Amino acid sequence: MAGFGQAKALEGASAPMQQQASTNDPLKDIRAEMSDINSNKPKTHIFMAVVGKENTGKSAIIFDYYQKYCNEFVAEPNNDGMEPKKFWVIDFDSGGSATKSAYYSENKNIKCWEPWVYMEGGRSAYNYPDTHDRVINIMKVALEESDNLWGVLVSGVDQWDSVATNCMRIADLGLSKDGIEAADNRGAGENTRVQSQWDWAVRVARFHQLTAMCRALVKRGTRVFWETHMKDIYRDGKVSKTDGAPAWEKSSAGYMYQIVHCRREETLDDNGEMTGEKYTATFTKSKTDSTLQGQSMTTLVTQHGKPPKFMGLPELERLE
Repeated sequence: MAGFGQAKALEGASAPMQQQASTNDPLKDIRAEMSDINSNKPKTHIFMAVVGKENTGKSAIIFDYYQKYCNEFVAEPNNDGMEPKKFWVIDFDSGGSATKSAYYSENKNIKCWEPWVYMEGGRSAYNYPDTHDRVINIMKVALEESDNLWGVLVSGVDQWDSVATNCMRIADLGLSKDGIEAADNRGAGENTRVQSQWDWAVRVARFHQLTAMCRALVKRGTRVFWETHMKDIYRDGKVSKTDGAPAWEKSSAGYMYQIVHCRREETLDDNGEMTGEKYTATFTKSKTDSTLQGQSMTTLVTQHGKPPKFMGLPELERLE
């Protein structure tokens, strides 16, 4: 049994150990975060999916939204001599570059990225694993440049889904040698079908690498838009007469703050002859502004013999 003097010595020896333990507290960063209630708050409320069939004005409303920002920025006297923030497009379906070339060729702050990496030799056009890596690298640079980025549009998310699927079959599971063989799900020849439903988790993980980086951009204040087409829905072996469903990984809708569904319908005269078209955008999801939920707005009207009238979607400014 230690005496009083020995106990005091031990107490003195333990004090530095206690101080060292406090200094090396593995939770000190978490404790520091507790004092900042806004530490995990996103700096923008826009993580939006714009969905619809081909030629329904999806990219148009996003480009118009950015151009209005640029116009307002330049008109502000305090911004004299300063440049607006940049707008990047990861352009899987070439819709972004076509829109810029046709309507915004003079805006030097719009950068359309070519995401595809092409094969050298062989019979397949696309190198899917290298395309996946290139997109992730573009997003890494976007995160580095987030302070200078107004927004990022991923144009053709349905094609990003195909990249994830083909990477799974070619690079991850080794079932196919290239994109052509990966497209054959019959397992013909040396090609092999995916053996287990759990293997599809690899494709999901590949797809949502992009989702994770987009969410990080939103937290830093960069608006993110996904544009995708619709795929057919089958009932009883037949294509259902509906607008279809967004072509992406099925859990994607849950990550979005907003989903805008773009449509185009013909306008007819009393004789049933087409006289023009009306384009609309409907907020099927508006997580951060309930006043927009379910609301439908006209974005473009065309009439035979008259100039088109483009309104865009000014309601997007309410989401800032």
